[in-house]
Amino acid sequence: MSLETELPAPDAPEPDPQIAAAGGVVYRRSSAGRLEILLIKKQGGFWTLPKGRIKPGEDERLAVAREVAEETSITGEVEHLVSQVVYTIQKAGQPRRKTVAYYLVRAKVGRPRPQAKERIVRARWFPIGDALRRIRRKRIRNIVRAARVLLSTSAQGTV
Repeated sequence: MSLETELPAPDAPEPDPQIAAAGGVVYRRSSAGRLEILLIKKQGGFWTLPKGRIKPGEDERLAVAREVAEETSITGEVEHLVSQVVYTIQKAGQPRRKTVAYYLVRAKVGRPRPQAKERIVRARWFPIGDALRRIRRKRIRNIVRAARVLLSTSAQGTV
């Protein structure tokens, strides 16, 4: 069996590079010890997790911390990688692959404040079960489920 790689013609335009982004599953424990997740709602959008593009030369973890702070006013400690998702979006009428790395972020400072300049209209803490019911995108629900598993494992002292 031979493997062949198709190369573009020398005068063909190069495909747009993949979009790299990073997001956070921001969590805290309520005063009663219940796990809560921070969700945001963009203008005209659904409840989701904070995320954004990684700037050139920026590390994923720094991008997560920056995006969470920019979109929600919450700062925290970036912890374990939860999941990396790859999907296709339309950008300027062209399909583009987008890769998003989601990390756990333990909230330390701040109260959720939606940032209008980021087109965020709501930022709110939810018990994890309520958060899962509000999230419409399956891939985001799967990320929150994976985060819940990681957090329950770490709460038992095994991570």
